[in-house]
Amino acid sequence: MSFSLKAIVLYSHIGRMRVLPFKDGLNIVTGKSKTGKSAIIDIVDYCLGRGTYNVAEGEIRRKVSWFGLHLSNRGDEVFIARDNPGPGTSTGSKVFFRRGTFANYPEIDEILKNTTENSLQQFTTQFAGISENQHRPESGTRLPLSASIKHALWLCFQPQGLVASKDQLFHRMNEPYLPQAFKDTLPYFLGAVEEEHFKYMSELDELTKRLRLLEAQAAKRIQVVELSRNRISRMVNEGKRLGFIPQEYQAIDDTVFNTLKQVSETSVDEPSLVQDFGKTIQNLRADQVSIQKRLGELNQDVVSARNFLSSQTDFSREVSESSARLKTIGFYKPEAEGSSTCPLCDSEVPAATPAIREIRESLERVDGMLSAVYRESPHIQAHIGELGMRISKLTQELKTVQRELVAAIAEDESARLAQNQLVARARYLGKLNDFLESSQPDKETDASNTEIKNLQQQISAVKAHLNSDETHSKMDTFLSLISQKMTEYSGQLNLEHSGSSLRLDTKKLTVVADTEDGPIPLNRMGSGENWVGYHVLAHLALHWWFRKRGRPVPAFLILDQPTQAYYPSDRTEGGLDQIEDDEDRQAVLALFKLMHQGCQEIEAPFQLIVLDHAHLADDWFEASIIEEWRGENALVPRDWPSA
Repeated sequence: MSFSLKAIVLYSHIGRMRVLPFKDGLNIVTGKSKTGKSAIIDIVDYCLGRGTYNVAEGEIRRKVSWFGLHLSNRGDEVFIARDNPGPGTSTGSKVFFRRGTFANYPEIDEILKNTTENSLQQFTTQFAGISENQHRPESGTRLPLSASIKHALWLCFQPQGLVASKDQLFHRMNEPYLPQAFKDTLPYFLGAVEEEHFKYMSELDELTKRLRLLEAQAAKRIQVVELSRNRISRMVNEGKRLGFIPQEYQAIDDTVFNTLKQVSETSVDEPSLVQDFGKTIQNLRADQVSIQKRLGELNQDVVSARNFLSSQTDFSREVSESSARLKTIGFYKPEAEGSSTCPLCDSEVPAATPAIREIRESLERVDGMLSAVYRESPHIQAHIGELGMRISKLTQELKTVQRELVAAIAEDESARLAQNQLVARARYLGKLNDFLESSQPDKETDASNTEIKNLQQQISAVKAHLNSDETHSKMDTFLSLISQKMTEYSGQLNLEHSGSSLRLDTKKLTVVADTEDGPIPLNRMGSGENWVGYHVLAHLALHWWFRKRGRPVPAFLILDQPTQAYYPSDRTEGGLDQIEDDEDRQAVLALFKLMHQGCQEIEAPFQLIVLDHAHLADDWFEASIIEEWRGENALVPRDWPSA
């Protein structure tokens, strides 16, 4: 069951109030053009949570300060008011909400913003009886969609530009993305997808969530096992290399964990410490460097001594030659001493001949130096020999130090390898313990597998209740029943193809007449009379079904100017005498009779609100008129001041 309209309440800027009441059944607001009839749909839509404010520019925007709407749902009443944002604007920001019974409507000074637009939409959705629901596309990239009040209202409004349209059957279906949203939510509103379906969907979500978690855990365990197989192989090979595991051992089955567990309990011997920590090698290398340095110095001394001995030999040879020349003094003639005559051959020379005394003195000096050279030579030879012996001794010492150094290095390397081996074994045992803790078979695996199987069985059982084929089957059945009612209604109207079988095409969102010549959609049916007639009977049939099944679609249908195809545009009165053609007069009468009959057949509460300028003389029509706007009468009183 859903709500119906009790009244529309308008407030002027000075606090005056205008109430337009409604009742169950047929409600007719008749009157001439430009009296505000067409604004009623926009006002109701706006007060029920529409985000945009679409009232036409004019007196209503200038003279009204607040729009109010009184709703009723089986005795539960609500008053909603929204501010008029004024001329030139498309959104309002203030929402007033009050719940309870109303002897009198709130005065304007009581109306203050006390909720938000989003909260209003959520409330009107719940107040309409729309429960938690969700449409999930079977394929494609569309997101899940929940039906709300905005989707339900597409089934409640037939504005003037729509009611006589051949291309569009439902409200706002010319806007992007809305046709698909309408198709997605229509099964819920028709009842092909009931509330029980969404309980199963919620249960399925919970079961699926738990299953995914367990499957993820199982997949992780499988991944660990797969990784463990490679790690087991590496652990066994490393254990063989370090001497923990025999070389012939092969890991065949899960018993490898027992073997590795035994290995992990093996103790590691304490490492033997090297006492000098490499000091022996360091000292030997220092001795080697010292001996090599001393050998270098001795070799340099030998080279210097030999060079000195060589220099003495050259000097003695020169001195000996000088001595031999000076000894020729024995051939001098005394009388030649100091003259320019050669003392040997009596020939004339350029320089004077030195005195014999001087020559003898030179010879004595030369002989003295020669004697000194002869005395030093044996000492130098002895020094060179001594240096050679010292070099030989140091060379032997160097060889001894080098042998000891090689041996010390070998011993140090062996000790280091032994220590590294002990460290490697200890490190391996640590890794092995960590591996066994993370990789041993889990005792809870069997229990998890059992739970996964149980969840899969539960999910299959829930999915059986969510069989999409059953939903499609229900949709076909319900649409068939609605189509039968449409065909029944069409028999009361003199429409083209009215004798044919009619149906709703929910894929193209139109009416189709199945004839002997094939299916004929609404846009291929001629004349505005046909278009209006099929719009009216299709929506009456839908609301007949909604009320019959207690579906959460608001219990009203508003038709704006359904007789526009019959009345001349320049006529202000609504009598049938304003229509020249007798067939058109009969068509208008038949159309209103169908509306009247439909309201009697459709289970209460239901309201058919017709906004038109027609005024028929029949008693049932007169009884259905709630207001007539002619002369000074209109939706907004003429004497209301503008803002």
